[in-house]
Amino acid sequence: MFSSRYFADGKKYFLLRLLCRPLLYRWFRGKVGKIKSSKSFSFPKCLENHEKTVFFVPDDKKIAKTILDELPEESLKTILFIAHGNLEILFSKKNAIVSYYTDKGCRYGEPLFERLEYQIKTYAPVACVYLGKIKPQFLYLVLISGASCRVAFDCTREFPFFNVSLHQLKTISPAKMIARYFIKDEG
Repeated sequence: MFSSRYFADGKKYFLLRLLCRPLLYRWFRGKVGKIKSSKSFSFPKCLENHEKTVFFVPDDKKIAKTILDELPEESLKTILFIAHGNLEILFSKKNAIVSYYTDKGCRYGEPLFERLEYQIKTYAPVACVYLGKIKPQFLYLVLISGASCRVAFDCTREFPFFNVSLHQLKTISPAKMIARYFIKDEG
């Protein structure tokens, strides 16, 4: 029996391991259930005003460091970071709220994944920001969060998981670009 990157080991999720990406998306979308009518939001005002945000940090240490260095200090108080355990040293230097996962623990059906789901739901964010490679089980977490603003880069195919798709610029990294949305425009 082979292991899955998206589902916990066991008979309960055995057949789901055979699904292709579009079917995985459909399955995770179905697990979320009926979406309540979305509240209106104003992007990027919801980030500038430092409203509750869940920020999915990529596993890459360089990108994570850029994000932490670029974000304004006051925004760290209202962001719940979802980060891989190997980034713990970076976050220990900042006064940030972080929930860590492991490669094996971030699979649907694992106790750690259920804890992440619970934390995100109870945090009740207004916005979700997702950087990096898209993982289907994290799409589920983005949608289950209940956030009215769900942002990622070049993600039109991942609607309704994300409802704001930013286009990556050649002159600035996505990490710096998204961090600048958290800076209040004084103009």
